[in-house]
Amino acid sequence: MKIISLILIATLTGCSTFASKTQQFSVTATPKDASIIINGQLRGKGHAVAEVKRDSSVSVMVSKKGCQPMHRAIGHSINGLGILDGIGTLILLVPAFGLASAGAYSLDEDTLHFTLLCDGDES
Repeated sequence: MKIISLILIATLTGCSTFASKTQQFSVTATPKDASIIINGQLRGKGHAVAEVKRDSSVSVMVSKKGCQPMHRAIGHSINGLGILDGIGTLILLVPAFGLASAGAYSLDEDTLHFTLLCDGDES
């Protein structure tokens, strides 16, 4: 029984290594023709979707001439697979490889909406 338990732990942990290294990230903006820049790259106007690394922070800038630009940084944290790998590491060292992979993390937010304050808008 002990051997079966060890085999199960070894095969069911470290799963983060096999998880996707990227995550879909979506941004919408008002007005609809505002430029959306994600991690320094122009991704669209009004709406943009990008595949970003799970284990890196994301920088978003939204701007339009005549409007006050807005910036937001999104962090990342360990996800459920990463937690399981952490628990498995206490029992067997193999899952530690999962903790070192991007699949063990997720962005803190994956959808953002910005509303820019433009000249002529009433407060």
